[in-house]
Amino acid sequence: MTQVSKDNGHKQDGSGFAGTLRNIQITDIIQMCCLAGASLCIRVTQDNERGTIYIEDGEVVHAECGGAVGVGAFFTILGWPSGQFETLEAPAIADPTIKEACQFLLMEAARQADEVSLSQSQDEATEVELIEPEKLKVLIVDDSPIMSRILTSMLTADATIEVAGTAKNGEEALKIMKSLSPDLITMDVNMPVMDGSTALKHIMIGSPCPVIIMSNLLPSSYDTLLSFLNLGAVDFMSKPVKSSNIVMQQQRIVERVHKAAKADVKRFQLLRCPKLKPSDFIVINNGEPCEILLIAISGAGGYLETVHMITGLPKAAQTTVLSLQSIPPPFAPTLSSYLNLRSRFEVQALEDKGHLNAGRCYIANSSLDMQFAISDGRLVLRNNSAEPGIHTEGSIDRLLSGAAELFQDRVLVMLLSGAEVGNLEGLRAVQSNGGKILAPRPDRCILPASFESAMEANLVSELFDPADLHSVLVRYCK
Repeated sequence: MTQVSKDNGHKQDGSGFAGTLRNIQITDIIQMCCLAGASLCIRVTQDNERGTIYIEDGEVVHAECGGAVGVGAFFTILGWPSGQFETLEAPAIADPTIKEACQFLLMEAARQADEVSLSQSQDEATEVELIEPEKLKVLIVDDSPIMSRILTSMLTADATIEVAGTAKNGEEALKIMKSLSPDLITMDVNMPVMDGSTALKHIMIGSPCPVIIMSNLLPSSYDTLLSFLNLGAVDFMSKPVKSSNIVMQQQRIVERVHKAAKADVKRFQLLRCPKLKPSDFIVINNGEPCEILLIAISGAGGYLETVHMITGLPKAAQTTVLSLQSIPPPFAPTLSSYLNLRSRFEVQALEDKGHLNAGRCYIANSSLDMQFAISDGRLVLRNNSAEPGIHTEGSIDRLLSGAAELFQDRVLVMLLSGAEVGNLEGLRAVQSNGGKILAPRPDRCILPASFESAMEANLVSELFDPADLHSVLVRYCK
């Protein structure tokens, strides 16, 4: 919706700004007001139509449009393709007609707009036979009705996703999941009656199904997240929050849901870490040059494969390992501490602009935009990301191309479940410089679809059986 914004002169103290905004969506204005906790009303006009939206303390409480009020009026206004708006001082609304959360209203408006757009496209293509694709069925398990509604709106904004049902706790989820046969389950952690951990155990034993943990855990709860991943959860995501861009959050959640749903969790195996003696651990020598660079990339479904790789590393003191995963950056130190006790390598979270030493394994988020360099004769990895957790287009390709240029045939890339492979230019650079690209056999992998494009392009040098991973690493690392 294109609008013109203008201050109406109601403020007597002269504070604030007046000006013009062009090509701005009315949803952006509402979200900005809600995030700021503002109290005002927004008058919107389109041709001869007029509507008003009332916001109190950052929540939409009332809307009027023609003879309609409440939610119906709100969605009518947001359905207009263009118009003008002005902000006014809002009178107190004694009897609010809208109870829904702001995020839910905005996502529902986006979903309705998508439906209208799809309907118009179908009307224009009446002569073409359209085949309805089978939708991805999702079961949402969360004890918060509001969060369930927000997630439902976010997911169903994608026409290929259907929320087959919702459950308030693990026990309720177990009762309905067999009749629903979901393709994927989003699971909260802390719930009454039966928590997420207990429910996940029952799911993995009785009716294996991809599960994404959806919870805003504090750092003190990261050990809980580890237990979920060790039990077979495919992925972990934070719940949508009011302080971030709602549309961007929706896009990320939908993308991760689509990826995770392809996981074959029947191939899940409980973690078996090797029993190590004190003499098995590598003694780090900061002066030891890095002779071999191993870059392991994983994503949804790849957590346990990554753990098997890191705990299966041989005592190779001249090798540096970079493990890229789709984990929240604050989770990296907890995961590193956990793996450090179980690996021959010293495992630590990657620091910005940190030196990379031989004999160490560094954990980092795969969305980071990083660049290899040599400083004072030592290998350095610089983080150029503008914002943690925000994927930068082409970052994987630039990272792998830089590694290939520096290490030539001494680069080893391991693609695990959910691996981000970019547009394959980075992998091609590794191959053309003599480096090796390894991947697990698709029939033994939880989510091989992510690196199928690399296989089809004949970029994978070797497919290995995960059971033989340690012997494979012994051949390549030193």
